[in-house]
Amino acid sequence: MATPPEEQPDFITDDANAHLSSEERARRKHAHFGENQVDHRPAAVPPAEAPPARPRSRRTFWIVVLVAVALFAVLLLIGLLPRLKQNNERKEEAQSEDNATPAVSVLPAEEAPDTIRLDLPADTRSNRETYLFARTNGFVQVWYTDIGTKVKRGQLLALIATPELDQQIAQARANLTLAQSNYRRLTGISMPGAISKQELDQAKAQFAAEQAVVNGLLAQQGFRRVVAPFNGLVTQRNVEVGSLVSASNAAGSQLFKVEQTDTLRAFVNVPQNYATAIRPGLVTQLIVPEFPNRTFAGRVARDAGALSEGTRTLETIVKIPNRQQQLRPGIFAQVRFELPRTAPSVLISANTLVPGGTQPRVVVIQDKKVHYQDITPGRDFGAQVEVIGGLKGGELLVVNPAETLTEGETVAARLAKVEKKASAPTQPAAPERLYDPNRPIVSSPAGK
Repeated sequence: MATPPEEQPDFITDDANAHLSSEERARRKHAHFGENQVDHRPAAVPPAEAPPARPRSRRTFWIVVLVAVALFAVLLLIGLLPRLKQNNERKEEAQSEDNATPAVSVLPAEEAPDTIRLDLPADTRSNRETYLFARTNGFVQVWYTDIGTKVKRGQLLALIATPELDQQIAQARANLTLAQSNYRRLTGISMPGAISKQELDQAKAQFAAEQAVVNGLLAQQGFRRVVAPFNGLVTQRNVEVGSLVSASNAAGSQLFKVEQTDTLRAFVNVPQNYATAIRPGLVTQLIVPEFPNRTFAGRVARDAGALSEGTRTLETIVKIPNRQQQLRPGIFAQVRFELPRTAPSVLISANTLVPGGTQPRVVVIQDKKVHYQDITPGRDFGAQVEVIGGLKGGELLVVNPAETLTEGETVAARLAKVEKKASAPTQPAAPERLYDPNRPIVSSPAGK
């Protein structure tokens, strides 16, 4: 039985290794006994480890909190200081406005031009026009002209066959021959007292009557020929060969219509307030939708001389030369008048009127003080209003007057800027149409 080896002295005592950790003591033991030697000593019980150091998480938490509070304070100051500065500036501006003189924008009242431009609708007709009716009974034997044919005065348009009239003429001529024979027979008797003077007068009168009947029938037969009454253009033909016609002027019984179109007449109804400016020879312009960029010159030929009781308008006839036949009778057009102004007036901007109230008025600046002036408005031109009473022209009128302005208040006037609408560069503004069917018919100052 083997004897246990002697215990080798432990050169590394536990007291010497007390300050070492358990891992370090094990490493030194292993190095002392060697890799093949076995340590038969009982394993030393490691001493209890020292308690862990205090964690730093709480310190980090407070650092983060302090940084967040500081950042919040900085952001608060960044957002609050400009707001406080702005509020102070507003208070200073409000105080300065309360202490300063209020400023208003003004526009001068302009004197109206000497002429007024007035556009009125017109009904155009030919210079001369007439319907041709039959003056005798019969039927159309032949017609020679159709619509659109230019004719001369006396030119044959159609021929009417009158068989009944021909027989009446034959009968009248027979009666005339008999009356003529009786009259000659009685005048041939030379024996005194054979016939009375009364018998001779009766025969003479009978002969004259029969002669008149024949002449009347021959004149009626002359209406077989339908001729043009003047130089012009055939615009209607309502007959065909064989059509039965009668001596009548009832509606729809006309055979032809002839018009003279080298000059047109435009019939215009001028309102009462412009009637006094209408005079013969006044130069006008005819505006036609088919010629948007052109006008046709004309002159006032005559007027009715009295207003219509129903419409209170003055019927006026304007003649327009049409030698090139560019205009057609019956077209709708507008006549533009350049009427002289009969009474002085003033033009003001529409936004200078004081809103509200029953009496129209404006705010006039006189010696830097506010004055409310009553006015008498005339025509409304949209952006401008005509004033026929209350202003003389040149007065400074407040634009968009506020309700806070009081009579006699001192203000600082500054000239308002008239804004002009700029056209888009990609869409250039089109030229103004001389005729626009959707535009309301209003008058406007000729100078604008």
